Amino acid sequence: MLNINRLCPGCMKDNGGESVCSICGYDSSNNNPPDKLPARFIIRDRYYVGKVLFSNSESTVYLGFDTVENKAVNIREFFPYGLAERNPDKTVFVSRQAQYAFNEGLMSFLDINRRFIGFPLASLPSTYSVFEENSTGYAICETVSGITLKSFLARNGGRLRWEQARSLFLPLIDTVKAINDAGVVHGGISPESILVCRDGKLRLLFVPVPVSKQNREGVPAMTPLIYDGYSALEKYTGDAAPGNYTDVYSISATLFNVLIGTVPPPANERLKKDSLSIPSHFADELPRQVLVSLANGMQVKPEARTKDVETLKNELIYGETKENLRKAQRSAESPKAATAGRAAPVNTEEKKVSGVKYALAAAGITALVFLVLGALFYFRIYKPNEAKKNANGSKTDTSSVQSEPVSSEETPSDESSSKPNVPTYTVPRLVGKKYADIIDSKDIAHFKIIIKGKEFSNDQPAGVICSQSIQPGEKKEHDTQIEITISLGKSEFNMPNVLSMNENEAIIELLKRGLLFDNIEIVPAYDSDFGSGVVIKQEPEANRKINTETKVKVHINKYEDPSDGGDN
Repeated sequence: MLNINRLCPGCMKDNGGESVCSICGYDSSNNNPPDKLPARFIIRDRYYVGKVLFSNSESTVYLGFDTVENKAVNIREFFPYGLAERNPDKTVFVSRQAQYAFNEGLMSFLDINRRFIGFPLASLPSTYSVFEENSTGYAICETVSGITLKSFLARNGGRLRWEQARSLFLPLIDTVKAINDAGVVHGGISPESILVCRDGKLRLLFVPVPVSKQNREGVPAMTPLIYDGYSALEKYTGDAAPGNYTDVYSISATLFNVLIGTVPPPANERLKKDSLSIPSHFADELPRQVLVSLANGMQVKPEARTKDVETLKNELIYGETKENLRKAQRSAESPKAATAGRAAPVNTEEKKVSGVKYALAAAGITALVFLVLGALFYFRIYKPNEAKKNANGSKTDTSSVQSEPVSSEETPSDESSSKPNVPTYTVPRLVGKKYADIIDSKDIAHFKIIIKGKEFSNDQPAGVICSQSIQPGEKKEHDTQIEITISLGKSEFNMPNVLSMNENEAIIELLKRGLLFDNIEIVPAYDSDFGSGVVIKQEPEANRKINTETKVKVHINKYEDPSDGGDN
């Protein structure tokens, strides 16, 4: 039988009861803070408490050990800052004035954590048990080994490329969607609340308790969990109820930090003066749909923001959702006259100047503006109230994709339409071109491009336009709608060979071929004949005929040579 007195509170390994652990270096003389449970405290005659892993305004998480299951666990204790105090017997004391807020938070804590018992999610540690003890609540969860995303970025140059971030974030986004579908808004997503685990995957540390707005002055209330730069405006003000769009903002802001390497300005500051910007080389490097989705997802006001995580995911992957197209490519009001040495306002005449390059992508009535004028090229997200008019003061078309207007040197067709003196323009050939490549083309400046749908095509590769509603060469009036269909690629194709690739490389290769992310299963394998972290088996085998809906299993070698040692 295991003697728990031999367990190290810092790693839950049997170190023989040493005061300074020879395995992890934990010094048992460094006890937990006075307001926390002490190390080696026993909860429910079963759970052995270790060191404090982290704490926030809502709860404290300890490393623990389940003496019945004989495994390490995380013990999350509801202990809201400013409401709870620790009694000498380690129970929780709450003043009479704070009891309403505490009890409201405790009920939410118990309810939320119970929802996820036996609810497997790729990026959320499993919840084993939820109960009340010591006048508060506890959740016993799976323990995972890793470092925060914030620390991971600091160790890896401060940022990741989109190709790296994509395979990391898609499972996380799917997990947040599942949390939202269960009727829970996470509300606490940031690089500080996401772990990069030893298996190379991202996991959320916890699902926090929602905090309702308190209207009564002098009545104690729970402190909302806010991460400056990543929390949505409604978390600061309480003017709007948190919703799925709250998590959209946090995911987008976190992804912004990962891709750009800077922390976005806090949402409450952006409401007053929006200074969010992206350096030119990042704007050039990142795919257009990623820039558009970040713009849509980081709108300050909830009503202008992407409404749910599924739409955010579709925009990130495809950039071709109907809602995205309705938002994209709207004209922005020109900035005020620039001073010497700065970029001048963008207007119709200036678009003839060589070296000026821009693309517009807006959410609601917001625009993203890329500018190149000489050596200065910046990307900026305008506040919603700044994007109602274009440079000439005319109202913006809000229903479709608009590209850069043609210069005044272009002459419309002499062929007249049904209306007298109405100019017409030649419909370009769009079939065979990628949607992303035509957005800025002058060929479509006079037309509204609407994506009708997607379909398999043996003639056009995935992502390429395979049909258009109006034939090229026809003469049509300004703002005529052209419906296009995007190819999903061939209905069948050969399974790529991903053997010897690492997990991220394999996932990216499969996604590039058109496979659905949800149909890619990562299976752990253990084989001393192969290197750790590489694909040693794939199902189906390479060159087998598959389609986009084929279920694929990728077996990743998790074997680690004991002689190599490792972190704990």
